[in-house]
Amino acid sequence: MLKPYRVLDLTTGKADLGPMILADLGAEVVKVEPPGGAPSRGDALRFAAYNRNKRSVTLDLETTDGQAALLDLVRGADWLFEDAGPGEMAALGLGWDQLREANPRLVYVATTPFGQGGPYSGHLATDLTLAAMGGMMALNGDADRPPVRVSVPQTWHQAAAESAVGAMVAHHLRERTGVGRFVDVSVQAAVFWTGLQAMIAAAVQGKDMERAGTALQLGTLTLPLVYPCADGEVVMIGNGPTLVPLVPWMVADGVVPESWIGDEEWASYDMKVLQGLPLNHDYEEVMARLADWTRKFTKQELLERGLANGVTIAPVATIPELLDFNHLRERDYWRDLEVRPGVTVRGSRRVRARLRDADRARARGARGRRGKRGDRSAHSAAGSGAPGGLAFRGIEGGRLLVDRRGADHREVPGGPWGRGHPGRNGEPARPVARGGPVQGRCVRAEPVAVLRGVQHVEAVDRAQPEDAGGAGDRAEADRVG
Repeated sequence: MLKPYRVLDLTTGKADLGPMILADLGAEVVKVEPPGGAPSRGDALRFAAYNRNKRSVTLDLETTDGQAALLDLVRGADWLFEDAGPGEMAALGLGWDQLREANPRLVYVATTPFGQGGPYSGHLATDLTLAAMGGMMALNGDADRPPVRVSVPQTWHQAAAESAVGAMVAHHLRERTGVGRFVDVSVQAAVFWTGLQAMIAAAVQGKDMERAGTALQLGTLTLPLVYPCADGEVVMIGNGPTLVPLVPWMVADGVVPESWIGDEEWASYDMKVLQGLPLNHDYEEVMARLADWTRKFTKQELLERGLANGVTIAPVATIPELLDFNHLRERDYWRDLEVRPGVTVRGSRRVRARLRDADRARARGARGRRGKRGDRSAHSAAGSGAPGGLAFRGIEGGRLLVDRRGADHREVPGGPWGRGHPGRNGEPARPVARGGPVQGRCVRAEPVAVLRGVQHVEAVDRAQPEDAGGAGDRAEADRVG
């Protein structure tokens, strides 16, 4: 899809998902790393997962030679992504104003905690503070307890995904006008859009959305979603369509007496609760009996019974269970991932064993470079390969080894990018023709369908070319989202 295009990835590990999405869509992505490699290489598994389908070049951007080399790359690039603080790239002479002089068609995508301008733009932030200030935490947790964040860091992933969408919107504008754009992505603003249901709650139901733990708020009715079972939990909505088949099951399994079948008009039970109509069995009693019933069975038993009878009962899967999930196994979803030469993380069973060993190390108080357990599990899933596409096999020495489904592994030899500057590990550089073949193109990728968190998309200059589709003599900044 993006085969003719080239991306420069200057992200430092926080926003590398954005360029990765474009890589999965077929773009040729060049990761620009400082001498010694990007700091994010310290977590080799995470680095490999989020830098699949990319190639690498080492440049010291604090030197005149490194800055000149980057400008050479910019002249042949279509996008540039970075996640430095506001003004940091400009201080090096490599900001938006400088780079657009080298390439007026460049789309420059900058992702920062609070955006490029405003009173908070220079503030430092963590995943915790961004989740709080973006509104996400206000909706997470139990109503009678303080708000909580999602335990696996999410905020920069949200913003990085939106940066990819913002890049494509700017690309669309570039195709119409012939000029590049500056895309200002705020992590806080991107996180805000994760609470879309809360934004419209008051208009729909007359009151704001409130924290309800694992419950579902439907107007004045709060339905529990998570029920205990013999080996964990399942998700199920105890509304009318679910109660119609479940009440006879509860009778057959000895949880409620047979009289329950005729005690209520179960198909409309939840509507009667909402309308305050008389009931033979109050709402709390029915939900409690549902929980008594689910406790009698395992997650798999409930899943299979639901599937066989058209009832939605979903297991709350642990990471080991997800790695062994037969549906993903049949789809050949999990892939081996080479995180560095000679070190390969194997899919499914070996990943689970790796997680278990790492958990034991954490229990002994070991502190390594792999991060939290949730991080590792997310990295395993993210790095296992896009559906039907290519699994990234690692960046080392200017080489990219990719795995195409149905084909043998192949190696792209030589150093990275030519123009007289060296590749990683001192390998000789080689020229790459603009618009040349893409190494590691994703055959099939999941599209990103929404644009959120992009503060503004700014034109390269105010003067539009005469063939810009009649858009006028001046192009104001396009504000999106």
